[in-house]
Amino acid sequence: MQNYLDKFKGTLMGMAIGNTLGSPFKGKLREEILLKFKDFNDFLSKNRNLFKTYTDDTQLTLHLTEALIQGNGFRIDNTIKEFILWLYDPPISPSYERLTTIRKLERGIEYRNASTKSKGNGSISRVAPIGLFYSNNIELLKKTAELSSMITHSDPTAIAGSILIARAISYLIKLQDNNIFPINDFFNILIPSISNIDENTQGEYIGALEKLRENLDLSANAGLIKFSQIGVKSPFFIEEYLGKAFIHPYSVSTIICVIFIFLNNLDSFEQSIISFITAGGDTDTVGTIGGGLAGAYFGYKNISTDLIKLVKNRKYILDLSERFYKTYLSQFRKLI
Repeated sequence: MQNYLDKFKGTLMGMAIGNTLGSPFKGKLREEILLKFKDFNDFLSKNRNLFKTYTDDTQLTLHLTEALIQGNGFRIDNTIKEFILWLYDPPISPSYERLTTIRKLERGIEYRNASTKSKGNGSISRVAPIGLFYSNNIELLKKTAELSSMITHSDPTAIAGSILIARAISYLIKLQDNNIFPINDFFNILIPSISNIDENTQGEYIGALEKLRENLDLSANAGLIKFSQIGVKSPFFIEEYLGKAFIHPYSVSTIICVIFIFLNNLDSFEQSIISFITAGGDTDTVGTIGGGLAGAYFGYKNISTDLIKLVKNRKYILDLSERFYKTYLSQFRKLI
């Protein structure tokens, strides 16, 4: 039987680790990051002061988790209340969309009017707890991931990305330990999950996912060059980075690159995390999303103590994971 508590802890801690390690490299090309060290563990041991904290990606993930516990599931009012509390944490390296939207919510503006039409990856970076909690009810998972995104990112691109990552998390926590990862099955459960999204957005994601499936054998550098700005249009496309690895914070390019990295690093949690945070571009958010996938797949038991010790408020995160798991059990015990 799968140890779901280990997977819950692994997911939340994995996100915090990826976010913490990716933060200092944000905005840099992959080639710039790789020039900083030959051995990442050696670099880490000599530069621990660079990795002091996670960012708003982890902060809002933790607040969403608290909201799910309070409501015994997703409730808009609980989630908005927790997001407003984030303003007093205070926010660490917040994105403009999140800060602007949540300040509007604090002023009492209804979330549909406060939300931005952003195609960015902000709502995707916090969605993993929904994948955990609703892993036994995929229809509710999709609806909840959509609602969660709409609070801050109402564009269908961000909504579809949130659904895809929540569905990936729900799949990975149930995956039995074996030597062969079912790659085709993974793609085949992801693609139908966005069947209710508008045709243009659905088509863009499906086309990108199918292209990824056909190119998984590319080297890390070649794959990231190919996918890091996929779908990004003017004025956001960065022409000077053409032919270089720099993951754009656009939802589609983020998700395709995260899945590419994850599927090419299935041997260890540590190697997976290093690959996420050295990918270039939006490395703190890529580290968060990728860390959640890796944590859900490998579990907490396979995360080294050294990496766990890097994380700010790690005892709180572990306690939160256990409270969250108990809430999940109370709702879905019969389905496990």
